[in-house]
Amino acid sequence: MKKYMLLLPRMAATNIRKNGSVYFPYMGAGIFAMFTYFVFDLILKNDVMRTLPKGVYALMLVQIGFGLLGLIMIPFLYYTNSFLIKRRKRELGLYSILGLEKKHIGIMMFWESLIIYAIVLVGAIGLGLVFSRLIFLLLLNLAKMSVDVKFSISFRAIADTVIFYAFIMGLNLSVNLVQVGRANPVELMGDSRKGEREPRWIGLWSIVGLAAMILGYRMAMEAKLDSGIFINFFLAVFLVILGTYFLFTSGSIAVLRFFKKRKGFYYRSENFITVSGMLYRMKKNAASLSNICVFSTMVIITVVCTVAVYLGMESIVTSNFNREFEVNFFGRGEVDRNALRQETAELAARHGVVLEEEMEYSFVEARAYQKEDAFQTEAPDEYAKRKQLYMMTVEEYNLLENAQKSLRPKEVMIFSSGADYANETVSFGDMEYAVKEELYESRIRQKHSNNTFEWTYCIVFADQAQLQEVSSLFGINSLEQMSYQYGFCPEGRKADIDAFSRELETQVSALPDFAEYVDRRQWMEEQESMYGGLLFIGIFFGAIFLICLLIIMYYKQITEGFEDQKNFEIMQQVGMGDGEIRRTIRKQISMVFGLPLLGAMCHTAVGMRMVYMLMGAIGFFETGLLMACSVGGCLVFALVYSLSYRRTSTAYYRIVRKMENNA
Repeated sequence: MKKYMLLLPRMAATNIRKNGSVYFPYMGAGIFAMFTYFVFDLILKNDVMRTLPKGVYALMLVQIGFGLLGLIMIPFLYYTNSFLIKRRKRELGLYSILGLEKKHIGIMMFWESLIIYAIVLVGAIGLGLVFSRLIFLLLLNLAKMSVDVKFSISFRAIADTVIFYAFIMGLNLSVNLVQVGRANPVELMGDSRKGEREPRWIGLWSIVGLAAMILGYRMAMEAKLDSGIFINFFLAVFLVILGTYFLFTSGSIAVLRFFKKRKGFYYRSENFITVSGMLYRMKKNAASLSNICVFSTMVIITVVCTVAVYLGMESIVTSNFNREFEVNFFGRGEVDRNALRQETAELAARHGVVLEEEMEYSFVEARAYQKEDAFQTEAPDEYAKRKQLYMMTVEEYNLLENAQKSLRPKEVMIFSSGADYANETVSFGDMEYAVKEELYESRIRQKHSNNTFEWTYCIVFADQAQLQEVSSLFGINSLEQMSYQYGFCPEGRKADIDAFSRELETQVSALPDFAEYVDRRQWMEEQESMYGGLLFIGIFFGAIFLICLLIIMYYKQITEGFEDQKNFEIMQQVGMGDGEIRRTIRKQISMVFGLPLLGAMCHTAVGMRMVYMLMGAIGFFETGLLMACSVGGCLVFALVYSLSYRRTSTAYYRIVRKMENNA
């Protein structure tokens, strides 16, 4: 017994070394996963993140990313373990036949897990200690926070990583022990060549998969930016993933069986081997290919969204306003507008500040609920129908826009910051007005047809009497409750703008009807910090999904290689030439790995509309930019995928060539 206890650890180390083609990628995946987990935890445990200005936004996003990372890593490492144990079963069955008891095999597997556990943790924590400060500085730089800070190492983060990976390894080891313990030696010898279990009721599950895919695609195509967009997004993702799984595992087999039953098509030399081979491969690999398809889609969408947000950050930050500084007044309109502009200009000149994009206008602000072409005070069931109204006279509009518009009584002009109004009349209670012109540009708000979160209507009336008539419907006396806004964007040195802003606030706060002074620079910086943190998360998760994809592709190539060793020999025995065999296998392997790429492209093409709607929630409305990023992202990913396939396929051909040489 003592002899066994000394021998088993050495056998475990030898097994890892001799099976390096499957163990080393597994350990590499573990090191990468735990390195990422450790770095995220280090950032979260660093006290400086709670003291830095604007650090709360980056910290919040890192916390969300950390939770998602844990949810991703558990099934991913479990999945890579399933490849590992499948390749080991033949060897373990041989040990059992040679007389090694199940308990000794279990102890040997425990030592293998312990060795891998130690190697992975040393590698992950070592890399984390080396690169964590660099990654932390990347986060600070992207989030536009001060990089002149001290980054400390948290032993609690090390402990968290040790415990988390112990849980994953314990889970994998338990599953492996159960599988080996329940199987007899003959079953273990055969399990290494056994593919994924073919599902029952293939026709039914194919229909279910197709229905789920169509429903998910339909939700993506019909998505609207409203309060239910996030729920609809996750539901659509779930349906597409479900449909992908069933279509790969059942639908592909159903299609191939359909072609097999077409005798005129099937019994042709060029089709017979292809259909039979693809049917065999899809039965064994469909579930894995669906995972490759899903991870590919995740990589593309994550990278596209990250790049689009980074390139469109300025547009996002300024999507809800046009001026950095605003002075707001509310009352009878007693403020002297000319004096305010002149005094502000003189103050700016004294501080060396230039005022650009100046804008001023008086208006009546009201909240209303839209029902088709009517605005009413009663609240309907849907919150999304609540709109903000900016109402003014045509005289005020002309001063604001430097225009020369005219209106007759009972005529209005209307501007929508969201979708076009597109009605010929507009009603307020029992009062109806003809829409003389719908405006598509305004200095008050930017127009984004996809924007339903901050939906504003600017309605222009012929005169003050009609403005008062409509305002009274909302309980507002336009003569005594008129709002006035003066806004501009200052240009100059930050210190000069700060001094100018402080003095201006003191000056305007003493004026009649003063309501609010707004300096949006701090808000803009906080928004840039938040989106910079989002960019950091996107970069990391894009890399994580890509690494996961490459690992799965590598294992699938190894699996295909071992499977085709025997198939190659059988094809030779039935009279096929070596060149014909290689072309046939190469064609089938290319088709097998091409299907996930094709599926990922389809998912991305359809899903981008919902992604665009979802990004509208953070103020991103650059349709052209997102389309350009989508096309570029798909092309780049297709190139990376192809190169990865060619690179990982070397392992496949190396395994097959071993058989050829032996033959």
